[in-house]
Amino acid sequence: MLSSLVTSILTDFAERTILGIRTNLETLNATGHGPMDTTGKMKNSLGFRIDAEGLTIFSSEKYFTVVETGRKPTSPGASAGSPTVRENIENWIVAKGITPDGITVKSLAYLISRKIHEEGSLLYRQGGKSGVISNEINDKRIKEGLTDQLTDKLREFIINEFVRKAID
Repeated sequence: MLSSLVTSILTDFAERTILGIRTNLETLNATGHGPMDTTGKMKNSLGFRIDAEGLTIFSSEKYFTVVETGRKPTSPGASAGSPTVRENIENWIVAKGITPDGITVKSLAYLISRKIHEEGSLLYRQGGKSGVISNEINDKRIKEGLTDQLTDKLREFIINEFVRKAID
């Protein structure tokens, strides 16, 4: 009985948190260049699992936390504008509907990847904290969405068990 209550509370919290992060990806304009959700790939990568270890909210996208903090400059000696990075940036340019003036999309993608390599992304240079994740996963939300609810349900369960055993 208690296990199903805990699972229900954890599931509700996870679903609300993921919905909030998805909404943030679609609406927050942390850098002044529009919301971060361009292709839908990041928001569709979110999921959760509940097991013996507890609740895990995750993204299958490797660089999910970058939407919160930005990307720092690449370490010295690393390749600026690897083919994978350039291809991702090219896809982003096309999805955003950006039409480069006088250069190809491939060239613009290279220039953007080089800039990020040298200086970090704009969000990183602005100090990070887009709010995409931190607006949803923080001490206040965890207290209100998990700790308080779990405490109340546990209190109810203990009282009901005590009363049931007293009656038996």
